Amino acid sequence: MATYDTKTTGYFSRTLVIGGIILAALIALAIFLGANMGNKRVLSGFAGYVYEKPIFGQNKFVGILVGPSSTGWVWRQEVSKVSITPDTTVEKFDAQNGGAVLGKDKLPISCTASLVYRLDPKKVKEFMEDFGGIAQSSGRNDDEVADEIMLFAYNNFIQQPFRTAVRAELSKYNALDASGSLQEISDHVFQQLSKKLHNTPFIIDSVAVGETNPPAAIIESVVKKVQTTQENERKATELEIAQKQIAIQKAQGEAEGAMKMELARKEAEANLARGEAEAKVIEMQGRAKAAAALQMAKAEAEGLELKEKAMGPNVLRAKAYDNMLNNAKVYLPSGKDADGNMSVLGILNLDKAENK
Repeated sequence: MATYDTKTTGYFSRTLVIGGIILAALIALAIFLGANMGNKRVLSGFAGYVYEKPIFGQNKFVGILVGPSSTGWVWRQEVSKVSITPDTTVEKFDAQNGGAVLGKDKLPISCTASLVYRLDPKKVKEFMEDFGGIAQSSGRNDDEVADEIMLFAYNNFIQQPFRTAVRAELSKYNALDASGSLQEISDHVFQQLSKKLHNTPFIIDSVAVGETNPPAAIIESVVKKVQTTQENERKATELEIAQKQIAIQKAQGEAEGAMKMELARKEAEANLARGEAEAKVIEMQGRAKAAAALQMAKAEAEGLELKEKAMGPNVLRAKAYDNMLNNAKVYLPSGKDADGNMSVLGILNLDKAENK
């Protein structure tokens, strides 16, 4: 039968127990350290609110990490993440979404408006502590929670000021005029909203008010009015053209009448001038004939006088004889004048043709 050294056996037993205790302590220490130490990472496009979480006592802010970054291996530190990338949201203004906007003319205006906003990286601490960011995170560190936090921020701090600014600007325009001033409306909404959120952690990047739509009945009425206006303008144009044509024809007729009257006047003046000229010619011809007859009579008288001087009473006898032969004229002597020449008392016309 074998024998054992009880001292040796006891030594090994104690060694094993002590080693087990030490190993257990090391494992427990590793578990404890693993549970209370870590390296928290923040991805690009996110910011992390880093705070200490002591075993006893209140949490304490440590700092802000802007991704990509990490805390390194630290003792009991947590990170609440929040998105700092621009986010776009669209608001609808119609009967199904809070009602359309009443324009200046009290007609409803339906439209959509988009907004691009983001969290200011320099004001992450303010947002997390004063705007409910920590309460929304609830200690969760995943990225989906970061997006949920920004949705919470929009719903509670941005949405209503944004919708109010859009309504305020659209109400300054008539329903049919707003679509022509969309850029101006968007700029004014951007200015109002930026001023409203100036002292908050939020940055407004852009605002775009989309196409505005008045009620369908108004659009139909406007279309009919435009069609009626166009038809009236077409008729007015046709009437104006017809009136111009009538005026042209009237002017042409008046011009032709005036031309004919002018031609007639000139023709009458020409005829008058021609008649006056002919009358002057006849008058001149008459004067010339009268002068010629007078000249001939004068010459004949002078010739007769010369004959009387030369022939004396014989010339009268010869003249009387000739007249008697021709049955034309008989000169009646009256006697001698102071110079002794025979003078003529008268002429007796015996022309048979004239006596008949």
